[in-house]
Order: sequence, then structure tokens, then C-alpha cells
Amino acid sequence: MVLPQLALTLLALVLCAFAPGFFLVRRLRWKPIEKLCGAVGVSLVATWFAAWIVYLVAPGAGSIGAAAIVGGAAVLLALSWPDAVKLFGDGRARRTSLAMCGLMLVSLFMLAAIRHISGAGWTGDWLEHFQRTLVYVNHVSKDVPIFGGYRLASRPPLAHVIAAMLMGLGGERFEVYQLVFDFLGLLIFLPCALMLPQISRPWKSGVMPLAGMFAMSPMVMVNATYPGTKPLAGLFVVLAMAFYLRAWRKPDSGRMAMAFLAAAGGVLAHYSALPYAVFLGLHYLIAVFPRRHNRWCELGILAGMTAAPLAAWFAWCFGSFGVQGTLSAMANTSFAYGQTYQGSYLMKSLANLLDSIVPHVLRGAWLVQAWGQPNTLGYVRDNAFIVYQTSLIFTMGCIGGPLAIWWLVRALRRRGGGKRTFWLALIPYSVAACFALVGERDHYGVAHITMYAMLAIGLTLAAGNFTRSRAISLLIVAGCAVDFSLGVFLQARVEHMENTASQVAFPRIMVGTVRMDLAPAGENALSRTSGSNWFRKHQYALAEKWLSALSGAQNLPPGQASARDALREVIRQDETMFAGWYRRHGGELTFIGDHFGESDASCILLAAAGIVVLFGLSRIRPPAPVVSSTAPRQGRSGPNRASARA
Repeated sequence: MVLPQLALTLLALVLCAFAPGFFLVRRLRWKPIEKLCGAVGVSLVATWFAAWIVYLVAPGAGSIGAAAIVGGAAVLLALSWPDAVKLFGDGRARRTSLAMCGLMLVSLFMLAAIRHISGAGWTGDWLEHFQRTLVYVNHVSKDVPIFGGYRLASRPPLAHVIAAMLMGLGGERFEVYQLVFDFLGLLIFLPCALMLPQISRPWKSGVMPLAGMFAMSPMVMVNATYPGTKPLAGLFVVLAMAFYLRAWRKPDSGRMAMAFLAAAGGVLAHYSALPYAVFLGLHYLIAVFPRRHNRWCELGILAGMTAAPLAAWFAWCFGSFGVQGTLSAMANTSFAYGQTYQGSYLMKSLANLLDSIVPHVLRGAWLVQAWGQPNTLGYVRDNAFIVYQTSLIFTMGCIGGPLAIWWLVRALRRRGGGKRTFWLALIPYSVAACFALVGERDHYGVAHITMYAMLAIGLTLAAGNFTRSRAISLLIVAGCAVDFSLGVFLQARVEHMENTASQVAFPRIMVGTVRMDLAPAGENALSRTSGSNWFRKHQYALAEKWLSALSGAQNLPPGQASARDALREVIRQDETMFAGWYRRHGGELTFIGDHFGESDASCILLAAAGIVVLFGLSRIRPPAPVVSSTAPRQGRSGPNRASARA
């Protein structure tokens, strides 16, 4: 029954992500592609706001409140149906929507293969986000400790509240949570398509390469299937930039209001969007505001559009935790760790910057061997994972990244007006903010902390230049083949592994700070970090089973006594942190991939989808040269005539 339930969840999600916003923007004098992207941005903020009000005012509404929100979105779509038909009758909006559907299909194949979540040293954060969603589903106390040592105010709630609303409608299943976060993580494709003509070549020749390169991108696909909120924040940041640049050029107060509403939405998705919101605000006040007509009226509108959604969250936080408690909780997040590094702050930032530029595989064997494991696929996956997720360059692809940097430098060297100045200020600012706001020293790079939106724009720049020449397009396709093989397919293939009767992939795990070896590490064994993620999937059921085995033992050795205490803590945390969710669901999480069992069919489908996308990319050719209408007219058999026929 899970597949029909997921289908209904996806339908409800599409309704909530499009209909409310489209009802509001459909009559604006925007281009269809702007209406499509603006509708998504407004809808997500509006859906969150409605779900947040229901959460605060009617905590017992549950599925009734969720049904009311989805039903309201359906009514709004029905009221605006003629305008929606007209919108998707436009070629650009239709092709962008179809490309988004294709991207989602590839991602669903990847989800169908995944049976556990892992990658290099990343662990626990995916479970933290799931627990936060359960807090909103079950109305757990605001003072509940969050997995990883956080508090509820440590991260903003937009994605979690939307997911909680849909889980309340379709059941509090982990599969629903996976699907919602996957969809939200892929929506960044839409504003990147909107951004295409502003940073590269014409839109028509770029949207299909953009969709193909996103489908082949480890940065995009892994972050969509590894549940987190930074991709959603990236959606809002790119959307804010796209509308800001258009409103600045027009000028147009409606587009400018959309830009600042998107900036506020980004902050509500992940605090890593805050530096970009600050930059847009300062740039507007310094470079745009003095030259605007009706500038004070526009400023008031922008302040209201930004303050309204943010006040809904921060007013509750300040009332619940106090101003100091809220700010201290915010400081303990991925965008600002305070003084967690005890050395020189400047040297730490510069060292992190260098490590984010030079891949770890070139800097030391000890970095490459950090995740010791007999499994060759796991060894290659972990090292490729780090290169594709934390690098300033190779997150955009092994070929696309260097080309994007090259085209960026060439573009910024050309003379230009305010637009060039905007990018000359934003790019170094975003890099400086990323490395200044990260408190820890990470030898593997930290570009993934706040740079997701900028890296997505870089990938868009590469896609926009895809048809510059046949040689360049084929070079990018070759790079995409490598990226998909090492960063997408291999990632899904390793995450497909589970302990079975025929293989033991997780014989070594960690329960808190206690290391446990369940069996000898055979050739299929993955790293202990992967084992920790696997344990979190089964933690309640395994803790009960192992505690039962230890219950009759007396005078346990110190190691086993520590393991028993750690397992008891796992059982206790299910009530104190997860509101008994594990106990009510058989003691473990069920992934979408678990419904397909040990079969490799989902991996085969993912590989086939990758081959189809690569073939499609290889068929995209540069447009034929346009014969100038001002050229001297030749006779019927002249050279220009023959050239035109060819």
C-alpha cells in the first residue's frame, strides 16, 4: 500500500507547491517562466505559514488540518485553471516543467535503490531532520532535546513543517518524509532555469542541458536523496537573485517584492541563507534604493514582505526560548559555530579555503584512508563523495566545475555596468561568509556549508555554455559520465547495501561513543561511520534484541557494560526524543528502497536512466549560425544563398 500512498503524497505536494502562489501571481505582468518560479516560491512560504498557524492554533487538527490545507490548494488551482492552462501552453514554462518531471523521475530511481544513508564521515544529520519533523507531527514539547545536541530553535522550520503536514495526511512514515525532502531538494532546478539568460547564453539552448547536468550531478542528486534543508534554502536564494536582477533592470516593485519574500523563505529553510539575504538588503539600500521611483513606498513593501514570514517564526522562538536562548541555539548550527576552533581564526578560515579548493586525494594518504574498510566500492565511494560534496570547484563536476570557473573569469573580465559589479561583490562575499562563519577546522573542505546556491548557479553557467561548440558539449558529456558513475550511481549502489544472509556490510558500528564489532570484517564490510548510520535505521529493534541477550549475564566486562548502558539510552531516547515513533513502527525505519528488497532492479533502472540522459545530452548540438539580414544581397546562385540552403 505504500506506493499509492506515496503517489497521493506527491500529488498533494505538487498542489501545495504551485497552486496557492500561482493564484496570487497569475495576473501579474510577468513572463510565464517567472510566474511558474514565483508561484513555487510564494506557495512554499504560504503553505508553511498555513501549516504553522494550524500547528500553533489547532494542535489536535492532525490529518484534518492537513486535508484542509491541501483541499484549499486544490480549490485555488480550480479557480485559476484557465490561467494555468495558458501558463503551460507557453513553450518555456512547459519545457521547464517537463524537465523538472524528468529530473524527479531519475531521483525516484535513486530513492528506490537506497536502503541506508551514508557517505564518508557524514552521519546523524539526516536523523536529526527526521526527528524535527516528528516533533511537529506529534506536537512534542518545544524543550525536547534534538538528536546531535541541538534545540528546536537551532534550525528554522519551513521544510520540517511542510513535511509534517504531509506526513499527518499520509501517515508518519519515513518513506513519506524521504519523498517530501527529495522533491523540495530538486526544486532549485526551476530558479536556475530562470537564471539562465541572465548569466549565460539564451534560455532555449540551455534548459535541456541544465536538466541533464542536474540529473548527472552528485551535488544535486545526493543532496536531494540525503534528507536535509540546504537545497531548499538554495532554491530560495537563487530565486531571490533571479527576481532581484530582473526587478533592478526593469524596474519593477512586484519582482523586487518577490525577491525579498524568497530571501525570507531561504532563512526559514536554513540559516545558511541569511548571509545572502543580508547582501541583497545592503545592495538594495546602497545601489538600487536611491534611484527608484516611489522608493519609500517600495521599501515599506519589501520590509513587510520580509518581516511577515520571519516574524511568524522568530516571535514564537523569542516567546518560547527567550531572545538569548534563541540566538544561542542559532549559533550552534552549520552556519555559525562560534569559537569551536581554538587556533587562529584567520588561519583556520584560510586553511579551510585551501582544503576546499585542493581535493583531499592530492593532499595526503591519511585523508584518503580515513574511512578504513575492506569494501573497495565503499572506499572509492567515500573518497569520491568528499570530492563531489565539499569542493569549491568539483561539486559542479569534474569537467563542468573547471569550465564554470573559466567562463566566470572570462565573463567578469568584460566591461559591464552594475550587473558585473553585483557579481564581483557577491562572489567573494559568499566565499568569505562561508569560510568565516564555519567554526571548526575541516581538512576535507566546507564549501557545502553555505555555498550550495552559488555552486548551483555555477553549474547553471556551465549548462548555459553547453552549446558554445560541439567540442565543449562532448567534453561536458564525458565529464557527466564520470560524475554520474562515481558520484550518483556508485553512491546509490553502496547505499543499496544491507545486512543479509549472504553478506554482512555493517559488522562494525558505534552506539554513542561505544564501538561494537558484530562480526569479523569481511570483504563486503563498509566503514564504521556507515555502520553508525545503519544502526540508526534499526536502533530500537537492535537495542531490544541485544539487551535481551545481555539480560542474563552477570559481571559483564567493561566493554559490554558500556554497550549495555548505551543500548538502554537508545531505548530511553525513543520516548524522550522520538515520542515512541520507533516502538510504534516495528523498531526501525523503512526506506523506499526497502520495498524493492535485495533486487538490483532499481540500480539497473538508475543506470539505464543515466545512459538515456547522457545519450540525450550528446544529441544536443550547437545552433546553426544565423545569417544576418543586413548582409549584401547576392544573386540566386550566390554564396550566401547556397549557405542558407545548407
